[in-house]
Amino acid sequence: MAAPDKAPSLSPPPVDGEVLSTSRPQRLVALAHDAAEFTRVRGQLQGLTMAGHTITLVWLTGEPARELEFLALRRRVRPGLLRSPKALRQVVSTPRRHWRGDRTRLADAIRLDPATLKVVAAADGVMAFGERAKGAVKDVVEGRSVRVPHKELRGWAGLARVWDEFASVAQADGLSPDFAHELAERTAILKEPAPDAVQWMLNDFLTELTRSGHHEQALALLPLIRTEDEDPVEVARRRALLAYTRTSESGREDPDLRASVAELLTATDTVLAAGDVERAAALTTVALGLLFHVELHADKLSTPLIEEPETFLRDWQASEIARTLARPVPRTPPPEQNQPEQEHGHEPDHTRVIVLRGSYPQFSAQLIDALERRPDVDVTVHSWGRRGTTVKGLGVRPEPIEERLRQAVGEEPLDGELATTFGGADAIFIDWADRGALVALMHVPAGVHVTLRIHSMDALSPWLHLIDWSRVDDLVFVSDHLRDTVQRLLGERLAGTRLHVLPNTLDASRIPEGKSEGHRRRLLMIGWAQPVKDPAWALDVLGRLRAHDPQWRLTLVGPDFSPGTVTSGLAYMADFRERLTAEDVCGGVDFVGHTRDITPHLAAAGFVVSSSRRESFGLGLVEGAASGAVPVVRNWPIFASLDGARRLFPAAWVVDTVDEAVERILAHAEEESWSAGSARTRAAVAQRFVDGEPAVALSRIVLGEAQDSAI
Repeated sequence: MAAPDKAPSLSPPPVDGEVLSTSRPQRLVALAHDAAEFTRVRGQLQGLTMAGHTITLVWLTGEPARELEFLALRRRVRPGLLRSPKALRQVVSTPRRHWRGDRTRLADAIRLDPATLKVVAAADGVMAFGERAKGAVKDVVEGRSVRVPHKELRGWAGLARVWDEFASVAQADGLSPDFAHELAERTAILKEPAPDAVQWMLNDFLTELTRSGHHEQALALLPLIRTEDEDPVEVARRRALLAYTRTSESGREDPDLRASVAELLTATDTVLAAGDVERAAALTTVALGLLFHVELHADKLSTPLIEEPETFLRDWQASEIARTLARPVPRTPPPEQNQPEQEHGHEPDHTRVIVLRGSYPQFSAQLIDALERRPDVDVTVHSWGRRGTTVKGLGVRPEPIEERLRQAVGEEPLDGELATTFGGADAIFIDWADRGALVALMHVPAGVHVTLRIHSMDALSPWLHLIDWSRVDDLVFVSDHLRDTVQRLLGERLAGTRLHVLPNTLDASRIPEGKSEGHRRRLLMIGWAQPVKDPAWALDVLGRLRAHDPQWRLTLVGPDFSPGTVTSGLAYMADFRERLTAEDVCGGVDFVGHTRDITPHLAAAGFVVSSSRRESFGLGLVEGAASGAVPVVRNWPIFASLDGARRLFPAAWVVDTVDEAVERILAHAEEESWSAGSARTRAAVAQRFVDGEPAVALSRIVLGEAQDSAI
């Protein structure tokens, strides 16, 4: 959404008056002497009908214009001879000066028209338009109805223009969350969805509002989405949008989410069969946005991708669009090099390696160092340049999906420059199975050795399912439970890829040799301010410990919570801050903030805590353990069914409950027990994560020198 220099605004909305209601449908009479008066107030009449009011036109002369066809209820005043006893009694009871009036005068004519009098008597209010009607309305409504004050008609014409104004702002790229608030304020009065002409713009607007975290505005506009349409594909798309918005707003899986995905995938297959690749890609983006919604997998205590992957992904895997996107595409031949290699800065006998550092580049630093220490290797760290926003990250975006789909149906990759860049390498290392990995693999030609490493959240992302795994020679996992997760999700698609499990590499320069005073009463967490890290669990542990000894403290190293846009994340942040003020932990937490120098904080801590809901490795925890801090590892709930933490670490490190965590810490709280536990911890870290020199081992895989290490 754009941020225009001057935010566009809509016409002021109508408000409740003494007669007119903005929330309760009413029966109204529009009164005029000549029908031409109605044309001048067409906008007001249309706005009233859009809000659910029923309007009957009543006039004496002329005929309503064609543009008033939306008003079907009409009554032309027809004064006539009164023959029925009831009508005669009415005339007799009416003052003589009135019933003997001029039939060409509006008030007199209406008194001589019983049918019109019935219409007036049944109305909740009468609106007078034109000077003659305004002069007559008092006599017309007397004893029968009430006059609508002219001031109460303000804003109704603007309501009639709301969709024209919306379309104009959308076409000028001026839509914004503030505009959405104004639009919702006005359209809350409307009783019908938005007209067909603006439905596609409104759908796109809601999608962008939801994606950018403005769930309240998106939810307010949801009733305007028309769920019925002649095009079943559009119906499926809108239904999916509703499920996406409701999931985003509530922080929970919408009851209609899975059914709407199934319907949308069927529609997408129809579009794909018709050859409309662009639309099929756009629909696939919506479907994957639902299946891999951040509220379903990222920060929860469980995820269907672990607990029930076959059931959860059944409709996706059965769809033609998924099969097409999973279809292997042979690599293109390597491009011809028009210049000698040494002119490109490479020695002719050196191995040329390109490294793509992925969504979180810090994890590849030790590998790059290991490669650069090799005298026969030239390393280039790839920069995405102009593509950066579309390829960096794990969130669902349409551009990589369309590019992958076009390749899968037989079109060549669009970026010749990228193919040439990767074609100039002997080996490529891709960290994280993210958007960048997908795009890079599409452009890597034959003859280039490809290694990809998966960390954690990328295993639960859509890109895992779109990558052409036939193009990956070696796939590296940082833990056994992560490997098991990916193998279960991808199955036979990994048949031609060698699999390896290698731990993340520790930076020895960050690890202190000894401990500072007071370490046996200090807990440490490195990287904490996300729901997935669940620091509130660590606060519960701290609170229990301080009940034994108020000297216990917790140090939280890393940035604070970011404002974010995820509903459950915002709720978690608020709950954490409230928990922080509780008496049992208040004043016992030290915040360090972002720092590159964790050595003094490692030295100050006698215990290191992993309270996470999900981890594939837990580098901060292992760094703490390497420093001699006694580890306390929560049995990560998302991976508990795979026994993830206990397979990665010594069983003694892992606890299932807060009580067990407190028990483990107190068992090591005194000098003798702590020293023994610290020594065992250092030895375990060395054996499991250091002695094998994982960075060197990974560099050998990247260079194609460790094919026998595959599992």
